[in-house]
Amino acid sequence: MLTRVQAFEELRSNLELTGLQEAAVAARQQRVRNVVAERLNVVDGFLTGSYRRRTLIGPLKRADVDLMVVLDRSYMKRGPRAVLELVRKSLLAEYPKTPEISRNGQAITITFSDFVVDVVPAFVRPWWSWDEGWEICDSGSDSWIATNPKKHVEISAKANQLHDGELVPRIKQMKAWNRTVGEPLRSFHVEVLAWSIFGRSGWSYHGQSSDWVSASYFFKKARGRLESPLSDPAGTGKDVAAYLRGAALDAAVSKTESAHKRCVRAEEAAKDGDLASMHEAYSKIFGSYYPF
Repeated sequence: MLTRVQAFEELRSNLELTGLQEAAVAARQQRVRNVVAERLNVVDGFLTGSYRRRTLIGPLKRADVDLMVVLDRSYMKRGPRAVLELVRKSLLAEYPKTPEISRNGQAITITFSDFVVDVVPAFVRPWWSWDEGWEICDSGSDSWIATNPKKHVEISAKANQLHDGELVPRIKQMKAWNRTVGEPLRSFHVEVLAWSIFGRSGWSYHGQSSDWVSASYFFKKARGRLESPLSDPAGTGKDVAAYLRGAALDAAVSKTESAHKRCVRAEEAAKDGDLASMHEAYSKIFGSYYPF
């Protein structure tokens, strides 16, 4: 039977994308970007989201790869929903047989057979706004949302460096838990919670002695923070936790508390030398990603 160290090493490995998958993402995003550029005036384009922050977890078939396509600001006069529809039609012209190309919040989602690409139309914020970043479409309210995904990448990289490269793999473990229990939290919310709990300024290193201590500390602290606003660290003024209300909040709190209890149970089993019970508890937290 695997030791706890061996099990968590294998857990880390199970969460990584393979080299072939990385190559597939690179080729696909470039092709999608070119398709839009052939039909619209594109001034820039880049991968963003969890893929760019290195926190995307496998399998790739269940992953969403975010591609931001920056358009000329002249398109903005059409309005957010119209811009999204313009991009959707541009993609449909190239991928007419793709199972699904649909408007999804701030993006056009292309569901390929192997993985999903979310194409996010964006516009560079004007110089007079004094804020760097981009404006993206919100189809729900038909309005513009300020965002700064490159700032998120910088924050993630710096926090990971301050934690000696240990923060990103542990965030992936928290995402594995989130997926296992039905995704009560949005993926980006998990990351911002981790930055908040473990610290991104070099002053807080709580729970970093091992993967299992880190997980237990995260669940313990996250439960008390889910009911409070959580500001976007990029300074856009958005509350990352704004979507979590009512029954959704109750479910997230309950599942977080349950995960912490299982961490405690696993620790007790480890102290008693009961590896089977320890692994069983961790497998209920991390699901099929955990080698048990």
